[in-house]
Amino acid sequence: MEEQGVIKIHGPLSEKDSDEIIRSLNGVWGILQADVNKESGEARIGYDKNAASFQDFQQAIRDSGYDIKTENQNSPH
Repeated sequence: MEEQGVIKIHGPLSEKDSDEIIRSLNGVWGILQADVNKESGEARIGYDKNAASFQDFQQAIRDSGYDIKTENQNSPH
């Protein structure tokens, strides 16, 4: 079953940052779609909630060296 979520990332993002974040999100089992808006600093994901949790994607971004905003964060709907 597909879930969607938005992860807000600290700091300005370059095209390279955006590509790195998408690559790290695509490395998580269960990812169905990933897109990063570098202007807003948001990663939008679609994933199979039976294969991965929202926290798995947050951790993938952290593991790539980026900080995420956890206050007022949009979790899966």
